[in-house]
Amino acid sequence: MNTAMPLVPTPKIWLRVTILLLLIALAWIGESSWYAKGIFALAMAGLLGTFPRLRITTEYFQQEWFAAFLRVRVRRMPLAKVVQIETDLESHMGMGTGCALWFLFGIQNMLMVWLLDWLVPWFGGDYKVWLRTKSDRRILAWQGNGESNFRRNVDTLKVISGLPVTRG
Repeated sequence: MNTAMPLVPTPKIWLRVTILLLLIALAWIGESSWYAKGIFALAMAGLLGTFPRLRITTEYFQQEWFAAFLRVRVRRMPLAKVVQIETDLESHMGMGTGCALWFLFGIQNMLMVWLLDWLVPWFGGDYKVWLRTKSDRRILAWQGNGESNFRRNVDTLKVISGLPVTRG
């Protein structure tokens, strides 16, 4: 099996480009200067077009990073150098903390946080998957907030690599 298996969630580039074009079209209708519109378009391209594409084969784990929809970095870790898969879970925000944040910041800001979590789930998150190398280095393989994505990625890494999974 030499085909690369992607980790989830896979970035939906067509959706990101569509949202970018709609935002730029809305900004272009406004009355601001053309350079302000250009800066907005570049900022939105930077936000929506920056994402990783994570893949695993039986030979290597690959992290491919895009910025403004352009590939900027590819890093491959041979699986021969990896000894185990480690999982980690940071503390979840409880009901009390969520209600306190809602009262402090309002529902609009909470919706904005959820939107950013959907747009850039790899930027942070409670669930983490690490690859431990023979030289005792930890490489962050995946990070996000979805438990189903977390479980699916751990299963994918375990099945394809054949490495043991431990709680880090």
